[in-house]
Amino acid sequence: MTKPPEGRRISVVDEVVESVAQYIRTGQLRPGDRLPTEAEFASKMQCSRNVLREAIGRLSSLGLVEVRRGTGMFVGTTNAVRACAILLRSSLAITKHELVDFTEFRRVIEGYAARQAAMKASDAELQELRRLASSIDEPGISREESFRRDQAFHLRLVEVGGNPLMRSLLESLLDFLEASMDSTTETPRDTEASRALHEAITDALCRRDPDAAEEAMELNRQHTINRLTATSAQRPIG
Repeated sequence: MTKPPEGRRISVVDEVVESVAQYIRTGQLRPGDRLPTEAEFASKMQCSRNVLREAIGRLSSLGLVEVRRGTGMFVGTTNAVRACAILLRSSLAITKHELVDFTEFRRVIEGYAARQAAMKASDAELQELRRLASSIDEPGISREESFRRDQAFHLRLVEVGGNPLMRSLLESLLDFLEASMDSTTETPRDTEASRALHEAITDALCRRDPDAAEEAMELNRQHTINRLTATSAQRPIG
């Protein structure tokens, strides 16, 4: 399991989520594969069944795990993830708590991908990532175009440092994030903060420093978390 950046405490629920993601991203589990039984998984993770159920519920709500009554738990398919994303986007009651859960799951995909990209990306791929990051906050582009370029950068990073399934999962999850853009993106957009966060990621990648790359990705994710929790209003996001 990937070590979280220094100073960040990871909950038992997060550990279970990361364990499943680790199997998926290393190819040990593929879409449709059966997961361990609840008893086996709880024993493996040394956690209570209640904690396990919370973690599985989080994964299931995103379509990443499918619970079949009387049969067991299975890795979700990209179609299942996309279906959940479409359903959530169409809902008029997407809560900030759900968006935080989503953003937490991005960490287990993108942190790993950043580490891998720092170690194995070609020089051409690193320069491509730097160009994509630099384009996010170009003067004169709309907020929506900036968001689209942000998505393209993160998808390409996962494509370079992860595997095709991870990229498909992130693409589906980013469909979900689009519904929260009003809560996670300042108006006007804070281009200075965005530029600094993405420069830190690409600088670490180009130095081929996996620890720094993961830490920079975590700071970017935490910025989104801070935006989600900055206001006390609990209005639905739609």
